[in-house]
Amino acid sequence: MIALAGAVMRHLGAQMVLRRVSLRSASSLHWPAVALGAVSSIRYQDAVGALKLAAGAFAGAAVTIAIMNYQEGSQDVPAVETVQNEPVRNETVVYRRNRQILQVDAGQAHPYTEQVEVSDDLDDETPASSFTRSVQTVSFVNPDEPASIGTITAAARQSIKQALIKVGGFFTFASREAAEPEAAIAPRKKTGSIMDEVDDYLWEVYQRVPVKKDGTGDFTWKDPAAAKRVNMALQDYVIGGMDPEFREQLYHAGKAMDAAGLEWSLLSAFRDDYRQKLASGFKASVGNSLHGGSRRTGGYGHGRAIDITGTDGSMHDVWQWIDAHGAKYGLYRPMPGNDPAHIQQRGDWQKIAINLREARIHVADAGKGKGKDKSKYANAR
Repeated sequence: MIALAGAVMRHLGAQMVLRRVSLRSASSLHWPAVALGAVSSIRYQDAVGALKLAAGAFAGAAVTIAIMNYQEGSQDVPAVETVQNEPVRNETVVYRRNRQILQVDAGQAHPYTEQVEVSDDLDDETPASSFTRSVQTVSFVNPDEPASIGTITAAARQSIKQALIKVGGFFTFASREAAEPEAAIAPRKKTGSIMDEVDDYLWEVYQRVPVKKDGTGDFTWKDPAAAKRVNMALQDYVIGGMDPEFREQLYHAGKAMDAAGLEWSLLSAFRDDYRQKLASGFKASVGNSLHGGSRRTGGYGHGRAIDITGTDGSMHDVWQWIDAHGAKYGLYRPMPGNDPAHIQQRGDWQKIAINLREARIHVADAGKGKGKDKSKYANAR
């Protein structure tokens, strides 16, 4: 037992020794690590402190430099310092000169206008320049007086007069196809024909309405243009282009309308193929018009249709009169709906025309004390 107890004691003692050795070994390893960490911490803190110190020194130096620059900038420095051989910018300076007093007689206006110089806006304390400069003022005076309203109106009226053309006994505006003034082409001379009285009357009727227009617009220029194209006076074209018998019929019917108080007029009379081409609205084809188409009638001197109207907007009254009394004169309106102004011959119009002419000549001869000559009634031109 004693031996066993001694063995146990020895075993326990050995374990205690081993534990102490282990603790010492561990302690010997821990203290160097702690020491090394402390040293590293001290070095890091020293580096940070050094950086902070350097940053503070730099900031202080920057502030000091800024203060010094500000103090230097506040000192007076010459505005411009001229250095020899240094380029200098161009500069223009205007100085006041003594204004020359002009003597003008009393009651006499100065012939020139006055212009204020730029130098008048400068102060008198402006330093004088060593260079003299002459300034010359050039004034332009309008010799024409301002136009008044009356002057402008008169000029406008004159322009309108120049734009008008004379067509027979009335005036109208010239257009792109308007004829030359009527004076350029004189009407045919009277030859003592028995139709002179008829032609003169129908020409007067044609001029009762100077402006020719209907639902299609103003076509006043078309008859003069067509007359100019064939080198004829307007009267000879529009009146002389109609058939003599038809003119006789219109003469007597027109005189009857005048007696009834109806002021009538010719809106359109003879039209050749060219004039028919210019026509607008409801119309016959070119060459087939009863107004004077080459195929339908034979052309100039054979027109057998007109367009009739009233002078004061009374065209309906004129149309109704034709409907009521036209048959007596061999006339009627064939298309009162589509073309109400169109009038042409009807019935035995040749016999009617000869009888009307005979009656007219008989009355004229009776007034002159002459006898009848029936041969000229049927051959009137």
